[in-house]
Amino acid sequence: MASSKLKKSSNTISEENQERLLGRYDNNDVLKHAQLAMDSFGDKKKKLRQRMYVQPIGQISNFEKLKHSKSYNNEIVEQYLEQAILYENEVSLREKRDEYAIIEDDFGPLLEKKLKGGAPLSFENLRKACQQLDKNSDVHYQKSKQTYRYFVERGISEEDARSYAMAIAFYSGGYSALVSTSANYVVRMERKVAEMYTDDEKLNSHAVMLMHYLIKGLSHIDFYWGVVTRYVNLDKDDKKDYKPGEILTWLQFSSADKGGQDMTHFKERNTVFKIASLTGRAIRYFSNCADEEDEVLFLPHSCFLVCQVIESEPQRQIFLRQIELGLSKYVILWVDDNIFDEDWGNKRLMERATTQGARVNVHFIPKSNTDSALSFLRSEFGQRMKEKESFRIVTDMKRTNENDPSTAGARL
Repeated sequence: MASSKLKKSSNTISEENQERLLGRYDNNDVLKHAQLAMDSFGDKKKKLRQRMYVQPIGQISNFEKLKHSKSYNNEIVEQYLEQAILYENEVSLREKRDEYAIIEDDFGPLLEKKLKGGAPLSFENLRKACQQLDKNSDVHYQKSKQTYRYFVERGISEEDARSYAMAIAFYSGGYSALVSTSANYVVRMERKVAEMYTDDEKLNSHAVMLMHYLIKGLSHIDFYWGVVTRYVNLDKDDKKDYKPGEILTWLQFSSADKGGQDMTHFKERNTVFKIASLTGRAIRYFSNCADEEDEVLFLPHSCFLVCQVIESEPQRQIFLRQIELGLSKYVILWVDDNIFDEDWGNKRLMERATTQGARVNVHFIPKSNTDSALSFLRSEFGQRMKEKESFRIVTDMKRTNENDPSTAGARL
């Protein structure tokens, strides 16, 4: 087990890292490029570059020297977050520090706000929105007719169930880039960095309705805990964001695959991410993707720790661990020795709490032992939690993976 008495690094970020962060696109630039990409959907030359989706949060200095740094599929690596430096606190970034202020996940309520005054939410209006975006949208409608019962069986009204199934089918049927760009735009626009790009009318109202139903539907699908694969193209500047020890968030919907071996049409890309998924949703049943794909979808604001980078041909390999950092209004730190077991009884309870969907965003930080929980609380992310009235800790009283199992909860 990693030491629970790790000393927080006193190192500031390197000169090379300062140069990277000071030279990145600012929010104003990204908004302009995102608007162009949405207006020119289908033109690959206008696609957003990878680094325009990425929001750097911080880093763990000298990460590669740490004993368990490569353990991307093990909770133990998260204890090094105690040594993390947050870029929003880094004086050396000068006027750029505001660009790296933490963006909390308020995506669902934000979409609800942007839908006010528009077409009423209904399955009929969602179908019309999809038809405006894709004149061949009937294929997505036909798919949703086969899958909507999944949601009905979970207590969802038939109207909403049809809408959820339709939104997921549409997203997976070739419109992921448009939806992802729109999500990135919504998040960055809310920061009101550039006055000329804070006008809600510039955002496609059909895409907003689609995203609303997409996140509502995804909130009723189980978390996938396991390793997934994502293929991307990174240019020389994109890859600078993926150094071991880097902590970042993706401000978009992002797809991966449980296997990744049969994704022949993605394999020409120059980078493969191996990701230990925490809150990805498996959507194969609802998807219009090829039969061999077993898609797992990450929502906007998913956070990752870069654990290892292997430069090789024809593809570099980057190993990421999805991590929960409590970057939302409502956060629960849940400590249980069986929390990562496949048959853990409370996993369904945790997932059910996330079905608040668009009304509130509840983020869970899962930890399996007292040391891991205390390490998080000592980190800068944990210190942020202490200021929040809506932060809660849930713990079992007995944990068999600790020296004194019967008093584990009391000690925490």
